[in-house]
Amino acid sequence: MASQLVVVVDNSATNLRILARLAASLGEAVAVQAFADPAAALSACADQRPDLVVASAAMAQLDAAAFVARLHDEAGCAEVPVVVVASFDDRAAIDRALDAGAADHLISPVDHREFRTRAQNLLALNRYARTAREETAPHGANGLSRAHERLLRVIDAVPALVCATDGDGRYIFCNHRFASFVGLRPGRLIGRRPLEAHDDALGRRLADQDARLLAGEILPPSFEEELVDRDGNFCDLLTTKSVYRDGDGAMVVTVCLDITARKRAEMDLIAIKEHAEVANRSKTEFLANMSHELRTPLNAIIGFSQVMAGEMLGPIATTRYVGYARDILTSAEHLLGIINDILDVSKLESGKLDLVEELIDLPKAIADLIVLVDGKAKAAEIKLLARQEGELPLLKGDLRKVKQIVLNLVSNAIKFSRPGGEVEIVLKDEDGVVMIAVVDRGIGMDPHEVELAMTRFGMVAGAWTRDHAGTGLGLPLAIGLAELHGASLTIDSTKGAGTIVTVAFPAERSYPTQSETEAARSAG
Repeated sequence: MASQLVVVVDNSATNLRILARLAASLGEAVAVQAFADPAAALSACADQRPDLVVASAAMAQLDAAAFVARLHDEAGCAEVPVVVVASFDDRAAIDRALDAGAADHLISPVDHREFRTRAQNLLALNRYARTAREETAPHGANGLSRAHERLLRVIDAVPALVCATDGDGRYIFCNHRFASFVGLRPGRLIGRRPLEAHDDALGRRLADQDARLLAGEILPPSFEEELVDRDGNFCDLLTTKSVYRDGDGAMVVTVCLDITARKRAEMDLIAIKEHAEVANRSKTEFLANMSHELRTPLNAIIGFSQVMAGEMLGPIATTRYVGYARDILTSAEHLLGIINDILDVSKLESGKLDLVEELIDLPKAIADLIVLVDGKAKAAEIKLLARQEGELPLLKGDLRKVKQIVLNLVSNAIKFSRPGGEVEIVLKDEDGVVMIAVVDRGIGMDPHEVELAMTRFGMVAGAWTRDHAGTGLGLPLAIGLAELHGASLTIDSTKGAGTIVTVAFPAERSYPTQSETEAARSAG
């Protein structure tokens, strides 16, 4: 069997790889070419005339409708079927592509079985149509007869309702699937008008739409319609109509694909999505309300335990009570820190966490931060260092949130370092990109553990983590706060060797220091 060519077009590398792999699964007789650039795909189609094109509706360089129109304008490509892949929310792009002449569409994420069924059907139609043309040319009437018979068998095998009506609105052809849908044998339909053969919703729509098309009205090439079948069940059809005119008159060809299962799956997906969004909003609101409610009594506990631990109102008779007060204070502050993290995460999720921006002297900010966390490092027998590589510009950002990013990263580094180890904060500037790296030589992580650690409430399992309390929010919160600044956070970790976490702020957040400005003026 001669090879058929499928061209896949998508400027998303991941989607392109998935679609190309699905196209390759259609069989050994199918060759696949994948393009991230729609212009390159059009050029290849013009040279090779593919049997099927699968194109994304969300291409930055060229939308799907324009792509389909330009493809069909290429010599020899007017009949090339195009399947458009789009998200359910991108209905407008799907409709534009179908209006431009796309043969079908699929909803992303693509169901693999549906992809294969649709693609194989379109390839089969294209293959037999091409065979019919090739057989007709050299063999005259006999070739035409064989091609005609084969084409009729193909149309009967297509999993769609296919019929044709003449200029008088009478059936001149229908396949067995169409006849079965209306509950009649094909012979009972030929020569009769739809309303004469089956006065139902499908018959009424056929009579109306075909008459409008023959009168010159332009209908969408493909459209969805809901009908009630002869058993009283609701069904959804994707209908395509085209008018064919020759010396003997005109006829309207109708192809209806039953998409009832797909529409129900789409509705189920919408319901699940809406339910998940409601649940997520409820969770976020609950976390925010709970955090506020807990912080009020905790502030009182912290305040009074500070007074007691410091013996501010006079000495406490029993010295052990002072130690208890300090324990209460430490536990309350730890709990308050957890609650603050939860509150910040809920604000991030709801988009209510704003930046209070200023120009930050980063080395000074890190020095202040080290003073705050140095006690914790000493208690863990960890040496805390800071190092600056070259001159640093001022950083435009939210000082409290930048400190929180680094504090969370340093706290994690201390927690997962061995006694006697070191944690280093490295500051550097690479072509205007300010970078903060937190380096430890602790227990490290493998790739799976890195992925888990970056998820909210994700904690890497192990004896070491069981000995160190935490919610698993520190790293995800640092990521969220970094992204709020437009920064990226990357993790380079090796099991047993340590971890380097780097936050890189975009160059547009870098501003020259006063000394740099004065030097530039002097040079000018």
